[in-house]
Amino acid sequence: MRELKKRTSVIVTAIFLAAALTAGVAVAKTLKCTVETVKNGVVTINCGDKADQLKPGDKIKIRPVVKRRAVEGC
Repeated sequence: MRELKKRTSVIVTAIFLAAALTAGVAVAKTLKCTVETVKNGVVTINCGDKADQLKPGDKIKIRPVVKRRAVEGC
């Protein structure tokens, strides 16, 4: 019985450590950039001095700024 508890605790600890170590790898970078040009499906962005954090071939996700409409009440 004690051996089973030890084995279970070792497995749980190993899973916890593996999850903690791999969580930092999946963190995404957040940059604020300005769109310079859009032509034929190619978007050119200007990130200023933060551009050195990116390299050619990196996949990025761009979220457009959503303008919220005013809600009219009664």
